[in-house]
Amino acid sequence: MQTPLNRFKLALQNKQPQIGLWLSLADAYSTELCAGAGFDWLLLDGEHAPNDVRSL
Repeated sequence: MQTPLNRFKLALQNKQPQIGLWLSLADAYSTELCAGAGFDWLLLDGEHAPNDVRSL
């Protein structure tokens, strides 16, 4: 079985800039919009925002 290609790590190795977003929104709809917006990475903040396990 072949390991899946991690495009994020590959881009970092090639020194390509990665554009991401730090999400502090406790709303699933907003998170889905951001996920489909074309960012290279998303960070879902579960410590400094009103998110909990159910909202993530």
